[in-house]
Amino acid sequence: MKLFDGLASLPRPAEPATVAIGTFDGVHVGHQAIIRTAVTDAAARSARSLVFTFDRHPADLLAPERAPDYLSTPSQRAAHIAALGVDGLVIARFDHDLASLPPEAFLEEIVRDRLGATAIVVGDNFSFGRNRAGTVALLEACQDRLGYRLTALPPVMVDGAPASSTRIRELLRAGEIEEAERVLGHAYWLEGTVVPGRRLGRELGFPTANLARAWRQVVPLDGIYAVRVRLDDGRELSGACSIGDRPTVDGAGRSIETFLLDFDEDIYGSAMSLRFVRRLRSELKFESLDALRRQMALDVVESRRILADLE
Repeated sequence: MKLFDGLASLPRPAEPATVAIGTFDGVHVGHQAIIRTAVTDAAARSARSLVFTFDRHPADLLAPERAPDYLSTPSQRAAHIAALGVDGLVIARFDHDLASLPPEAFLEEIVRDRLGATAIVVGDNFSFGRNRAGTVALLEACQDRLGYRLTALPPVMVDGAPASSTRIRELLRAGEIEEAERVLGHAYWLEGTVVPGRRLGRELGFPTANLARAWRQVVPLDGIYAVRVRLDDGRELSGACSIGDRPTVDGAGRSIETFLLDFDEDIYGSAMSLRFVRRLRSELKFESLDALRRQMALDVVESRRILADLE
Protein backbone atom coordinates (compact mmCIF):
# COMPACT_ATOMS: atom_id res chain seq x y z
CA MET A 1 0.00 0.00 0.00
CA LYS A 2 1.26 3.46 -0.90
CA LEU A 3 0.63 6.24 1.60
CA PHE A 4 -0.22 9.69 0.25
CA ASP A 5 0.27 12.24 3.02
CA GLY A 6 -1.84 15.16 1.87
CA LEU A 7 -3.66 15.84 -1.39
CA ALA A 8 -0.58 17.55 -2.85
CA SER A 9 1.28 14.22 -2.80
CA LEU A 10 -1.14 12.63 -5.28
CA PRO A 11 0.19 12.18 -8.84
CA ARG A 12 -1.24 14.21 -11.71
CA PRO A 13 -3.11 13.42 -13.84
CA ALA A 14 -5.11 11.15 -11.56
CA GLU A 15 -5.37 7.51 -12.53
CA PRO A 16 -8.82 5.86 -12.60
CA ALA A 17 -9.68 4.57 -9.12
CA THR A 18 -12.35 3.04 -6.96
CA VAL A 19 -12.36 5.20 -3.84
CA ALA A 20 -13.63 4.27 -0.37
CA ILE A 21 -14.34 7.46 1.61
CA GLY A 22 -14.76 7.83 5.36
CA THR A 23 -13.14 8.67 8.67
CA PHE A 24 -12.53 4.96 9.37
CA ASP A 25 -11.60 5.40 13.03
CA GLY A 26 -10.97 1.91 14.38
CA VAL A 27 -11.44 0.27 10.95
CA HIS A 28 -14.30 -1.79 12.39
CA VAL A 29 -16.25 -4.50 10.56
CA GLY A 30 -18.45 -1.94 8.79
CA HIS A 31 -15.42 0.00 7.56
CA GLN A 32 -13.81 -3.25 6.49
CA ALA A 33 -16.86 -4.09 4.34
CA ILE A 34 -16.61 -0.70 2.59
CA ILE A 35 -12.88 -1.03 1.93
CA ARG A 36 -13.08 -4.66 0.76
CA THR A 37 -15.89 -3.71 -1.63
CA ALA A 38 -13.65 -0.99 -3.10
CA VAL A 39 -10.73 -3.39 -3.48
CA THR A 40 -12.91 -5.99 -5.22
CA ASP A 41 -14.49 -3.41 -7.51
CA ALA A 42 -11.12 -1.95 -8.50
CA ALA A 43 -9.69 -5.38 -9.30
CA ALA A 44 -12.69 -6.20 -11.52
CA ARG A 45 -12.17 -2.98 -13.49
CA SER A 46 -8.35 -3.05 -13.57
CA ALA A 47 -8.33 0.23 -11.65
CA ARG A 48 -6.47 1.16 -8.50
CA SER A 49 -8.17 1.05 -5.09
CA LEU A 50 -7.87 4.06 -2.82
CA VAL A 51 -9.02 4.87 0.69
CA PHE A 52 -9.59 8.57 1.28
CA THR A 53 -9.69 9.84 4.84
CA PHE A 54 -8.57 12.70 7.07
CA ASP A 55 -5.72 13.34 9.49
CA ARG A 56 -8.19 13.94 12.32
CA HIS A 57 -11.83 13.53 13.20
CA PRO A 58 -13.71 16.52 11.70
CA ALA A 59 -15.11 17.34 15.14
CA ASP A 60 -11.57 18.07 16.37
CA LEU A 61 -11.69 21.19 14.21
CA LEU A 62 -15.39 22.00 14.05
CA ALA A 63 -16.60 21.13 17.56
CA PRO A 64 -13.61 20.29 19.77
CA GLU A 65 -15.73 20.27 22.92
CA ARG A 66 -17.66 17.32 21.45
CA ALA A 67 -14.80 15.59 19.68
CA PRO A 68 -14.65 11.87 20.53
CA ASP A 69 -11.60 9.98 21.68
CA TYR A 70 -10.11 7.72 19.04
CA LEU A 71 -10.27 3.96 18.58
CA SER A 72 -7.00 3.82 16.67
CA THR A 73 -3.78 5.75 16.39
CA PRO A 74 -2.83 6.97 12.89
CA SER A 75 -0.34 4.13 12.50
CA GLN A 76 -2.86 1.52 13.68
CA ARG A 77 -5.48 2.80 11.25
CA ALA A 78 -3.02 2.70 8.37
CA ALA A 79 -1.94 -0.85 9.25
CA HIS A 80 -5.54 -2.11 9.43
CA ILE A 81 -6.33 -0.50 6.07
CA ALA A 82 -3.18 -1.88 4.44
CA ALA A 83 -4.11 -5.39 5.61
CA LEU A 84 -7.30 -5.16 3.50
CA GLY A 85 -5.29 -5.00 0.28
CA VAL A 86 -5.82 -1.43 -0.93
CA ASP A 87 -3.37 0.11 -3.38
CA GLY A 88 -3.24 3.52 -1.72
CA LEU A 89 -4.26 5.43 1.40
CA VAL A 90 -4.81 9.17 1.00
CA ILE A 91 -4.77 11.18 4.24
CA ALA A 92 -5.98 14.75 3.68
CA ARG A 93 -5.41 17.50 6.21
CA PHE A 94 -8.84 18.44 7.57
CA ASP A 95 -8.57 22.22 7.82
CA HIS A 96 -10.97 25.14 7.45
CA ASP A 97 -10.47 25.26 3.68
CA LEU A 98 -11.50 21.64 3.28
CA ALA A 99 -14.31 21.94 5.81
CA SER A 100 -15.79 24.93 3.96
CA LEU A 101 -15.98 23.25 0.53
CA PRO A 102 -19.56 22.89 -0.72
CA PRO A 103 -20.48 19.25 -1.33
CA GLU A 104 -20.43 19.45 -5.13
CA ALA A 105 -17.08 21.27 -5.09
CA PHE A 106 -15.72 18.50 -2.86
CA LEU A 107 -16.88 15.92 -5.39
CA GLU A 108 -15.52 17.80 -8.40
CA GLU A 109 -12.23 19.18 -7.09
CA ILE A 110 -11.13 16.35 -4.81
CA VAL A 111 -12.99 13.13 -5.55
CA ARG A 112 -13.05 13.44 -9.34
CA ASP A 113 -10.05 15.63 -10.19
CA ARG A 114 -7.53 14.70 -7.47
CA LEU A 115 -8.50 11.10 -6.69
CA GLY A 116 -9.63 10.08 -10.18
CA ALA A 117 -12.73 8.35 -8.86
CA THR A 118 -14.62 6.34 -11.45
CA ALA A 119 -16.33 4.43 -8.62
CA ILE A 120 -17.08 5.47 -5.03
CA VAL A 121 -17.89 3.25 -2.04
CA VAL A 122 -19.34 4.70 1.19
CA GLY A 123 -21.65 3.74 4.02
CA ASP A 124 -25.28 4.61 3.43
CA ASN A 125 -25.22 7.21 6.24
CA PHE A 126 -22.23 9.04 4.75
CA SER A 127 -22.25 12.85 4.74
CA PHE A 128 -19.67 15.32 3.46
CA GLY A 129 -18.94 18.91 2.50
CA ARG A 130 -19.70 22.19 4.24
CA ASN A 131 -22.09 21.70 7.17
CA ARG A 132 -22.24 18.01 6.20
CA ALA A 133 -24.79 19.01 3.56
CA GLY A 134 -23.64 16.33 1.13
CA THR A 135 -25.64 13.11 1.32
CA VAL A 136 -25.80 9.73 -0.38
CA ALA A 137 -28.75 11.10 -2.37
CA LEU A 138 -26.48 13.85 -3.75
CA LEU A 139 -23.79 11.28 -4.57
CA GLU A 140 -26.37 9.30 -6.52
CA ALA A 141 -27.62 12.38 -8.36
CA CYS A 142 -24.10 13.40 -9.47
CA GLN A 143 -23.02 10.01 -10.83
CA ASP A 144 -23.61 10.62 -14.54
CA ARG A 145 -22.37 14.20 -14.60
CA LEU A 146 -19.15 13.45 -12.71
CA GLY A 147 -18.53 10.05 -14.28
CA TYR A 148 -18.46 7.66 -11.35
CA ARG A 149 -20.57 4.76 -10.11
CA LEU A 150 -21.74 4.77 -6.49
CA THR A 151 -22.02 1.88 -4.05
CA ALA A 152 -23.56 2.75 -0.67
CA LEU A 153 -23.45 -0.11 1.81
CA PRO A 154 -25.87 -0.63 4.70
CA PRO A 155 -24.44 -1.03 8.22
CA VAL A 156 -22.90 -4.37 9.16
CA MET A 157 -24.88 -5.90 12.00
CA VAL A 158 -23.07 -7.44 14.98
CA ASP A 159 -25.08 -9.10 17.75
CA GLY A 160 -28.25 -7.57 16.35
CA ALA A 161 -27.08 -3.95 16.22
CA PRO A 162 -25.20 -1.85 13.62
CA ALA A 163 -21.43 -1.66 13.89
CA SER A 164 -20.29 1.90 14.54
CA SER A 165 -17.37 3.72 16.13
CA THR A 166 -19.75 5.32 18.65
CA ARG A 167 -21.01 1.91 19.74
CA ILE A 168 -17.46 0.61 20.21
CA ARG A 169 -16.50 3.62 22.33
CA GLU A 170 -19.53 3.03 24.53
CA LEU A 171 -18.71 -0.66 24.92
CA LEU A 172 -15.10 0.06 25.90
CA ARG A 173 -16.19 2.67 28.43
CA ALA A 174 -18.59 0.10 29.88
CA GLY A 175 -15.79 -2.47 30.21
CA GLU A 176 -17.43 -4.73 27.60
CA ILE A 177 -14.14 -5.60 25.95
CA GLU A 178 -15.07 -8.82 24.18
CA GLU A 179 -18.17 -7.30 22.59
CA ALA A 180 -16.21 -4.21 21.55
CA GLU A 181 -13.66 -6.42 19.80
CA ARG A 182 -16.43 -8.34 18.03
CA VAL A 183 -17.67 -5.05 16.56
CA LEU A 184 -14.14 -3.97 15.72
CA GLY A 185 -13.31 -7.29 14.09
CA HIS A 186 -9.82 -7.19 15.61
CA ALA A 187 -8.07 -6.61 18.92
CA TYR A 188 -8.13 -3.20 20.59
CA TRP A 189 -4.65 -2.00 21.56
CA LEU A 190 -4.08 1.13 23.65
CA GLU A 191 -0.71 2.65 22.74
CA GLY A 192 1.54 4.79 24.89
CA THR A 193 4.88 5.28 26.59
CA VAL A 194 6.08 3.92 29.92
CA VAL A 195 6.58 6.82 32.33
CA PRO A 196 7.76 7.03 35.95
CA GLY A 197 5.05 6.82 38.61
CA ARG A 198 5.02 7.04 42.39
CA ARG A 199 6.42 3.48 42.69
CA LEU A 200 3.44 2.42 44.80
CA GLY A 201 3.32 -0.93 43.07
CA ARG A 202 6.94 -1.62 43.86
CA GLU A 203 6.32 -0.83 47.54
CA LEU A 204 3.50 -3.39 47.49
CA GLY A 205 5.65 -6.06 45.83
CA PHE A 206 4.09 -5.60 42.38
CA PRO A 207 6.21 -3.14 40.36
CA THR A 208 4.13 -1.66 37.56
CA ALA A 209 4.69 0.04 34.21
CA ASN A 210 2.69 3.27 34.03
CA LEU A 211 1.30 4.08 30.59
CA ALA A 212 0.92 7.61 29.22
CA ARG A 213 -1.26 7.55 26.11
CA ALA A 214 0.49 8.35 22.84
CA TRP A 215 -2.76 9.44 21.18
CA ARG A 216 -6.19 10.41 22.46
CA GLN A 217 -7.47 6.85 22.43
CA VAL A 218 -10.45 5.57 24.39
CA VAL A 219 -9.53 4.24 27.84
CA PRO A 220 -11.76 1.39 29.04
CA LEU A 221 -13.89 1.58 32.18
CA ASP A 222 -11.93 1.92 35.43
CA GLY A 223 -11.09 -1.42 36.99
CA ILE A 224 -8.69 -4.33 36.97
CA TYR A 225 -8.01 -6.20 33.72
CA ALA A 226 -6.12 -9.20 32.46
CA VAL A 227 -4.05 -7.77 29.61
CA ARG A 228 -1.67 -8.67 26.85
CA VAL A 229 1.28 -6.32 26.60
CA ARG A 230 3.30 -5.50 23.48
CA LEU A 231 6.73 -3.92 23.97
CA ASP A 232 8.49 -1.73 21.42
CA ASP A 233 10.85 -4.57 20.48
CA GLY A 234 7.91 -6.75 19.43
CA ARG A 235 7.80 -9.00 22.49
CA GLU A 236 4.36 -9.84 23.88
CA LEU A 237 3.82 -10.50 27.57
CA SER A 238 0.91 -11.04 29.94
CA GLY A 239 -0.05 -8.73 32.76
CA ALA A 240 -2.60 -7.42 35.23
CA CYS A 241 -3.62 -3.79 34.68
CA SER A 242 -5.32 -1.28 36.95
CA ILE A 243 -7.13 1.76 35.54
CA GLY A 244 -8.35 4.41 37.94
CA ASP A 245 -7.67 6.63 40.92
CA ARG A 246 -6.08 4.06 43.27
CA PRO A 247 -8.48 4.96 46.11
CA THR A 248 -6.69 3.00 48.84
CA VAL A 249 -3.74 5.42 48.69
CA ASP A 250 -4.69 9.04 49.37
CA GLY A 251 -3.61 11.41 46.64
CA ALA A 252 -2.30 8.65 44.39
CA GLY A 253 -3.96 10.13 41.31
CA ARG A 254 -5.19 8.48 38.12
CA SER A 255 -3.07 5.92 36.33
CA ILE A 256 -3.01 3.09 33.84
CA GLU A 257 -0.50 0.76 35.49
CA THR A 258 0.39 -2.79 34.57
CA PHE A 259 2.20 -5.52 36.47
CA LEU A 260 4.05 -7.57 33.84
CA LEU A 261 4.10 -11.29 34.59
CA ASP A 262 7.52 -12.94 34.75
CA PHE A 263 9.31 -9.76 33.68
CA ASP A 264 11.86 -7.55 35.41
CA GLU A 265 13.48 -5.05 33.04
CA ASP A 266 13.78 -1.27 33.00
CA ILE A 267 11.49 -0.06 30.20
CA TYR A 268 11.01 3.58 31.22
CA GLY A 269 10.64 5.73 28.10
CA SER A 270 9.77 2.76 25.90
CA ALA A 271 6.67 2.38 23.79
CA MET A 272 4.12 -0.11 25.14
CA SER A 273 0.65 -1.23 24.03
CA LEU A 274 -2.10 -2.90 26.03
CA ARG A 275 -4.85 -5.24 24.91
CA PHE A 276 -7.55 -5.52 27.58
CA VAL A 277 -8.55 -9.17 27.39
CA ARG A 278 -11.03 -9.34 30.28
CA ARG A 279 -12.22 -7.09 33.09
CA LEU A 280 -11.72 -8.84 36.43
CA ARG A 281 -13.38 -6.43 38.86
CA SER A 282 -14.09 -2.84 39.75
CA GLU A 283 -11.53 -0.66 41.47
CA LEU A 284 -12.02 -0.91 45.25
CA LYS A 285 -10.87 0.95 48.35
CA PHE A 286 -9.28 -1.46 50.81
CA GLU A 287 -9.02 -1.04 54.57
CA SER A 288 -5.24 -1.40 54.50
CA LEU A 289 -2.28 -1.80 52.17
CA ASP A 290 -1.98 -5.43 53.31
CA ALA A 291 -5.54 -6.08 52.15
CA LEU A 292 -4.75 -4.40 48.82
CA ARG A 293 -1.59 -6.51 48.49
CA ARG A 294 -3.55 -9.73 49.06
CA GLN A 295 -6.13 -8.76 46.43
CA MET A 296 -3.41 -7.85 43.94
CA ALA A 297 -1.91 -11.31 44.38
CA LEU A 298 -5.31 -12.84 43.60
CA ASP A 299 -5.68 -10.58 40.54
CA VAL A 300 -2.33 -11.77 39.23
CA VAL A 301 -3.30 -15.42 39.68
CA GLU A 302 -6.60 -14.84 37.86
CA SER A 303 -4.90 -12.90 35.05
CA ARG A 304 -2.38 -15.67 34.59
CA ARG A 305 -5.19 -18.23 34.33
CA ILE A 306 -7.18 -16.20 31.80
CA LEU A 307 -4.19 -15.37 29.65
CA ALA A 308 -2.56 -18.83 29.64
CA ASP A 309 -4.29 -19.82 26.41
CA LEU A 310 -3.11 -16.68 24.60
CA GLU A 311 0.60 -17.11 25.29
